[in-house]
Amino acid sequence: MTAAEFFEARGKPHEASRISEAEAVIGRAETVLGKGTLWMNGSDWKATIQAAVAFDVDRFAICLGELEYDDPFTAIISYDGRFSQPWSRTDVQREIVDISYMEADPTEGHVPVALSNEGDVYVLKDEHAERSKIPGAGILSEDAEGFGAVHTLVVDGHSQYVLGDSRQLYRREGFGTWQRLSANKSRENGYEAEHFGKAISLDGSLIVESVQRPYSAPSAAQLDPKSWENVSPEQFLKMMKEQRSERVTRPRIQRVYHYLDGGFSRLSLPEDCVIRGLYRDPEQRIWLLGVGGLILQGTIEGGFEKVGFLGDTETLFSAAWCRSEMFAATDDGLRRFDGHKLGIVKPKLNSGAIYRNVPAPLKIQSIDNTLIYFDRKHGVCRWDGQSWDWYEIPPSLLQREFKGLPARQ
Repeated sequence: MTAAEFFEARGKPHEASRISEAEAVIGRAETVLGKGTLWMNGSDWKATIQAAVAFDVDRFAICLGELEYDDPFTAIISYDGRFSQPWSRTDVQREIVDISYMEADPTEGHVPVALSNEGDVYVLKDEHAERSKIPGAGILSEDAEGFGAVHTLVVDGHSQYVLGDSRQLYRREGFGTWQRLSANKSRENGYEAEHFGKAISLDGSLIVESVQRPYSAPSAAQLDPKSWENVSPEQFLKMMKEQRSERVTRPRIQRVYHYLDGGFSRLSLPEDCVIRGLYRDPEQRIWLLGVGGLILQGTIEGGFEKVGFLGDTETLFSAAWCRSEMFAATDDGLRRFDGHKLGIVKPKLNSGAIYRNVPAPLKIQSIDNTLIYFDRKHGVCRWDGQSWDWYEIPPSLLQREFKGLPARQ
């Protein structure tokens, strides 16, 4: 029984990308489920950072939420160091899965844009959110057409792209109307529908990662909602691990496409790869990161080849080029890549801000020779090559019930 079928049986929506990550990397389940955090000590809200982005060294946004399908809620927290009171927060009754910056207009400059798994797009202006809805996207939305959740937001100049399950791809220009470019929920050859995941822009085109998983029809007993009423997400993850050996032996299919002018061209990949992140460096080289220390480097024309060390076992999901070196966020910390092998970044992120000195990296970005680091459980910090500097997030921003802060000045 797949994760999607489990939550459908319970009458609840599923976040395919997050559950898929938990299924592929069971050891990271605690991070995904958000079991208590030191940086949110004193709060009953078990939220973690689900999405984050930096615009420059003085501006970033993080999205706090938890895996709660009955009560979707996200606090979008923005930081703008150009103001003496730099913090603001906007709450939405959705689960935000991605966030980026886009130019609103010449007077307002760049502002955060957030995407929910149901296809809601929020543009944050003056501490409020302007919402638009992608027609047909989502699971529980009134207009949902059965294609499933969306996961990824890509901003390319004035264009915005959204990708998700069942090969969903949407685009709009500026704040115009959303247009569907692709969607296909058909199943064939014993597999689920193909799902789009991560994507990056190439100045007018996209590199898109997708996965197609084997499908096994559940029994009537498995689909009886009453049989799952008292099953927690932790118990379900344990069952998935135990049932792996009983599943069909067909392999998952990993693909990468180049999208341009309405068409998808499949790029050549090694067969045994599980991709978790995509990255384009300042020299316009394309990198694919994944499970088991996977690092692929290549081009649209020539395909990709493995350049990592076979002895590396980490799962890599984010990368940044900083001070003439490539850094990678892995499932247990940060690494340097010297073109052959991953090495530990020193000084390490050993800090009182990190619970038991075990980081939970979400994303890294490089801006002006500064590495911006987002940690699911512990917050945001930056590295100048010598030391780590953590942002002190006001405790009131980390509570479910937000009572407000002084306005930005």
